[in-house]
Amino acid sequence: MSKRSIFKRLLEPWEAIDLVATRIGSKLRDRLLHTLEHVILTEAVGRLIASNIPAPRSLPWYPRSLVDGCAVRSVDVAGAFEDRPVKLAYSGRVPIGEKPRKSLEPGGCIEVDTGSWVPKGADAVVPIEYVRIIDGKEAYIERSVSPGQNIAMPASDVAEGDIIAYRGQPVSPILIASLAALGLKEIPVTRRVRVAVFSTGEELVEPGEDAGEAGIYDANRFYLKSKLKSLNWEVVDLGIAPDDLEAVEDAIGKALDHGSDVIIASGGTSAGVDDVVYRALKRLGELIVHGIRIKPGKPTILGVIGDTLFLGLPGNPRSCINVFEKIGIPLLVRVGILASLESPLKVTAPLAHSLTGERGRHTIAPIALIKGVDSSVAIPVSIESYMIASYALSDGYTVIPSTRYRPLEQGTPVEIELWRIPPETLVVLTDTIKVSEVLELIGRNLRPIYKPTPEQDKFLSNLPANVAVITKSGSSRRLRILKAWTREVLLLRRRTGSGECSSVAVPIEYLSLAGNAAPEALVIPVPRAVSAITLYRDSYADCAIIPSEYWSMITSTQSGVREATETEKIVVGRENIIAAITGE
Repeated sequence: MSKRSIFKRLLEPWEAIDLVATRIGSKLRDRLLHTLEHVILTEAVGRLIASNIPAPRSLPWYPRSLVDGCAVRSVDVAGAFEDRPVKLAYSGRVPIGEKPRKSLEPGGCIEVDTGSWVPKGADAVVPIEYVRIIDGKEAYIERSVSPGQNIAMPASDVAEGDIIAYRGQPVSPILIASLAALGLKEIPVTRRVRVAVFSTGEELVEPGEDAGEAGIYDANRFYLKSKLKSLNWEVVDLGIAPDDLEAVEDAIGKALDHGSDVIIASGGTSAGVDDVVYRALKRLGELIVHGIRIKPGKPTILGVIGDTLFLGLPGNPRSCINVFEKIGIPLLVRVGILASLESPLKVTAPLAHSLTGERGRHTIAPIALIKGVDSSVAIPVSIESYMIASYALSDGYTVIPSTRYRPLEQGTPVEIELWRIPPETLVVLTDTIKVSEVLELIGRNLRPIYKPTPEQDKFLSNLPANVAVITKSGSSRRLRILKAWTREVLLLRRRTGSGECSSVAVPIEYLSLAGNAAPEALVIPVPRAVSAITLYRDSYADCAIIPSEYWSMITSTQSGVREATETEKIVVGRENIIAAITGE
């Protein structure tokens, strides 16, 4: 007679998940990444991205109004207030979805809706509640605005060439929305995850058959099949196996013959003399966990057979469902083959930089959680409601209460509700599109997060150790440098006309250069170099400041070639760039 297996030590759920995930490492993802298919977006959920996907265009690709109001030149409304409005000539309206037919003249304004294309000549939008339009001929502006205010600048969500989906990333509905917003129809993905399912027990009967006096209909297998198919995974149904060691081993062998990535058995996991699933796992592979501190569901087994994950769930239906929802799903997320958490986890981490909510409304702020060996840090991403592409880079969100009137300062601990386990991340602290080269150099599949910041050293000092970064050199933080290079910063200006800059589009990290490069110009701050190029190409600004490697974007298209012949480039600065792994 077989001996009973006694549960001598029960593991905490998180302890069991971490133990198994550490043991199997990236083996599951790696075996999937050997395959590649091109499928339409609606067929991609539940798979992994098979190769890095660069953004084919910027989002937005033109300047869009963030509010209903009037597009103006900020200099025309300087000092405007309710008791001293500024009168401007009203020059019509730009509906959503139409390109402006005319440019804004000095002393005028053009009405726009939220999402409308901001006309040339305007550098800000005054909200409609501070505008009085009289007879469709003139408008009284009751509020001043700063350059760029209430405008979604081109490339402020994502810039052309950014890696928007990285190799090995599980495809989620949020990522699908991001890719669709960029106009992509098909994407490179791995094959679907293949999961073999079988139940054990002499008493089990297929639904629809005669159960007799003591039979029990097999509910667990049908729950698992339905659940796995809802994840868009391929299910191999191996039916019911009797409580016999050879029969269970035979079922596992068939699962392996089908090339299953995951094998899930229900029943036969407890300590009874007829429970043989854990014995089969010991003979064919490695039993890592037997017994978890969870009710119902204590007799759970977890292990591996080569690079295949094995889950043994209890036979009681409620226990089976509870364990798969609370242990199985988080484990599949943890090993990197599933995107979303069915039961959100909550963690607390300090903010990498300050974050401001909106007064009077609860602000849901998407967060990228950057995990290090000993610490984590929360980086806000996709702050504005129009940002969908960068939203896919987030791991969860934090809520800023409506009663919070002050910014959350850098270092403030915030509670984050995660919708996925954070992947390894490359933090980009300077504006660059050569991330793919750096990823190849590092030799890892990393999610790139773009966060150019003027307080680079302070930002870097708050990142956990062993996080990959691209940054400007000069930090006091110890860095293991993987690559270093020097680039020039250029001022672009047209050869035609006076040759002087009346307006200059400047990435925020180069604002300090604007005063020297174009001292009399109206400065339009933008989030990315691609934003500045777009405004320059489309004549919203007659000058732009960009890093030298972006010069190729001016000459890469038909319109760009024509533009390049009219453009003078002047070196206004140099900076050293490094790709590195942070370290203590």
